[in-house]
Amino acid sequence: MRIGIDAHHINGKPQGSRTYLLELIKALSRLSPLSSDELVVYSFRPEETAACLKAKHLEHRRVFPGSARIRLPFVVPALALRDRLSVLHSQYVAPPFSFVPDVVTIHDILFETHPALFEGAFSERSVALIRRAARRAAIVLTVSEFSRRALVARYQLPPEKVIVTPNGVDREAFRPMGTEPPGIRERYRLDGPFVLAVGRIEPRKNLLRLIRAFSRARERLSGGIRLVIAGQEDFRSREVFQEAARQAEGSVTFLGAVPDPDLPALYNLAEALTYPSLAEGFGIPVLEAMACGTPVLASPRGALPEVGGDAVLWVEPEDEEALASGIERILTDSELRGRLRAAGPSRAARFDWNETAKGTLEAYRRASS
Repeated sequence: MRIGIDAHHINGKPQGSRTYLLELIKALSRLSPLSSDELVVYSFRPEETAACLKAKHLEHRRVFPGSARIRLPFVVPALALRDRLSVLHSQYVAPPFSFVPDVVTIHDILFETHPALFEGAFSERSVALIRRAARRAAIVLTVSEFSRRALVARYQLPPEKVIVTPNGVDREAFRPMGTEPPGIRERYRLDGPFVLAVGRIEPRKNLLRLIRAFSRARERLSGGIRLVIAGQEDFRSREVFQEAARQAEGSVTFLGAVPDPDLPALYNLAEALTYPSLAEGFGIPVLEAMACGTPVLASPRGALPEVGGDAVLWVEPEDEEALASGIERILTDSELRGRLRAAGPSRAARFDWNETAKGTLEAYRRASS
């Protein structure tokens, strides 16, 4: 097969869909010599994409323009025809017509099921395009059973058309380090202990309540612990910064978007990861933190229980006192911390990018047959 992958998200902002593309393509490239498949990767800046992937057995092509109004209906189908593709793999939005079978990955449809959390983030047109892509595609891939159920129910898709290929974790990068990684504390000015939150700064991540709950917990603890938030500003982020400014000076620190190579060190340095999201189609930071042996506190919303299982301390995310008590407990209960540190890497080992790639290859074969 000649497999085309629309990877323009790799040239975009750090988020789960970008991580998915990077790791999936790298895993597919490892499998392609064995399967005799050819991989054609389309992106806005092929040289930059190739440098990010550092993978062999790939053909890189430039896709253009940035505007999807021209790129999707005209350029992408023409490229698929020119490059003699057997199947085209897109994320969320696929071309309105194609000369080859389409596979589309839709990580979640929380913008449909939880619209209040996405007010101002998704236009009616973009939602309509995602719906059309799901209904027209030969196969829809998603990353959790939670998202699969939502897709089948909301878009009235045949259940056999929607396949779960969960996200994985690079366990060579995300692992317990044993000794403190050099240079990271100095680079990010992280003197002293801290609790970490990772993710874009937007309403779904529940950072307003987290900041207030952390402030309560901090008052009951000693040692000047900080809340460190690593993530890019997104829509409706201003109120999060305003809330942080109302707390004790120096108690909340924003790192902005952190380069991928620095994340394993941050997880290892953190006393715990807090992830009280209001809705998730997967939750990659929970998986990454578990792989590092970092204790995790999270909300049992969406797909997060599928990811964390019994290796996470679950806390109701809309109850600030419950959140505060959970933070206090995960920092002070040595027996709990020991159990979570031991359980995390074992749980994370269930999520492997090579298995994700194998499932994706099988989906390509089904779509093209």
